[in-house]
Amino acid sequence: MSIAVKGLIAYSHVNICVTDVEAADAFYVEKLGLEKLPRPDFGGFEGSWLRMGPAQLHLSKVDKMPDAAGAMSHFALYIPAEEFDSTMAELAGRGVEFAIDPNEREDFGVAVRSAFARDPDGNLIEFTDVALFE
Repeated sequence: MSIAVKGLIAYSHVNICVTDVEAADAFYVEKLGLEKLPRPDFGGFEGSWLRMGPAQLHLSKVDKMPDAAGAMSHFALYIPAEEFDSTMAELAGRGVEFAIDPNEREDFGVAVRSAFARDPDGNLIEFTDVALFE
């Protein structure tokens, strides 16, 4: 059994690759409602920083997306259970197309709802009501 380092308690940010920063910004800001943040100048290395609650999503421009064919590589965004249905409806209303429609499964004896969508570069995003650890 491993023992977690006491000070490691949450994600600060997640960084994903995109080929078109403007298209990615439009998707994450206009469709998902994230807030655009100022980003330091990294010497011509293009990207964008976005805020979602206390965490950030960083976008880094690449010429070609990494090949993840067949992989279930993704990041998950938490939605409180009582807001799941209304959030799914709002996302659909904003034009988000689901790769896997909202559904329910059982994890460790607990009902979990989730749905998956892809951003303009194909990054897979899970929307889930899996509770955050406290």
